[in-house]
Amino acid sequence: MSKIAYIDDRPYEIQDGETILAFLRRNFGKDYVPTLCDAPNLDPFGACRVCSVDVALAQNGPVKSQASCHTPVMANSYIYPHSERIQKLRKNIVELVLTDHPLDCLTCEVNNNCELQTVAAKVGVRDVRYPEGKNHLDRTKDLSHPYMTSDFSKCINCFRCVRACDEVQGQFVLSMAGRGFDSHIIKGLDTTFEQSDCVSCGACAQACPTSAISDVFESKSVTNVQKTRTVCTYCGVGCNLEVATVNGKVKSIQAPYEAESNQGHTCLKGRFAFSFYNHEERIRTPLIRRNGAFVPVSWDEAYDFIVKKMTEVKETCGPDYIAGISSARCTN
Repeated sequence: MSKIAYIDDRPYEIQDGETILAFLRRNFGKDYVPTLCDAPNLDPFGACRVCSVDVALAQNGPVKSQASCHTPVMANSYIYPHSERIQKLRKNIVELVLTDHPLDCLTCEVNNNCELQTVAAKVGVRDVRYPEGKNHLDRTKDLSHPYMTSDFSKCINCFRCVRACDEVQGQFVLSMAGRGFDSHIIKGLDTTFEQSDCVSCGACAQACPTSAISDVFESKSVTNVQKTRTVCTYCGVGCNLEVATVNGKVKSIQAPYEAESNQGHTCLKGRFAFSFYNHEERIRTPLIRRNGAFVPVSWDEAYDFIVKKMTEVKETCGPDYIAGISSARCTN
């Protein structure tokens, strides 16, 4: 017999192992409940509490606010995702975040693609009621790295970058130091990106909901870009890539979360090493050496040449002299 839970007093079937957030999203879409610390390729964490919902054990019974992202949905429970007190709670949380966040949205590289900006609009923040107090807006930018950048004055302590470095890449370069108001992200032993053990995978930048961590290509900006889905050609893993171009030139690359092969992740080469595509020395056609020099030929001519040479080897030396190499690290 199937188990059910109630959303706004209406019954819906539960799936085994489902969290309240997953339950709500399955029935009403991924944007039904706002989140800040949640990401598709990261384990539930519960840092921001923006996803809180009211839960009761009986209809019209006493309710308790719970973070929906990591709370398992209980059979026969009553969930109220948008009760009046939950809406006030979410708005209050975001207002508190904004008291320690630069309000420079119009000039920020992630303007119109900032999750904090989106959530603030969704919960109805029009101004911040709290007076100006002590903050972290004086934190300096880190531009030391060839690819990665950081501006921790825009950090909201959601831990997504730390978790991406741990769960996705397994490098443990990023961590949280300090307690309470002094909590802050550090790289390595509190050093710069350049001096840390960062491998430039970019997982932290893609996970960051603001522009606290980004890259030199501003891959999260939405400046007149056209996006094309493709497959990385550097090795045989088959990572899916989303390539952003402006006027036919590659601007940046992101990894789509729904891709089966890489699930929102890619390596340094796949994410940042794209300058080869229009390099003047890039080989664009097959080449055959003739009279000591490589000569461009068609693909048909190249395949005929390969068949001819392999046949000669087989007839001269036997089939055991022909071997092949297959590896996930070979080129596609």
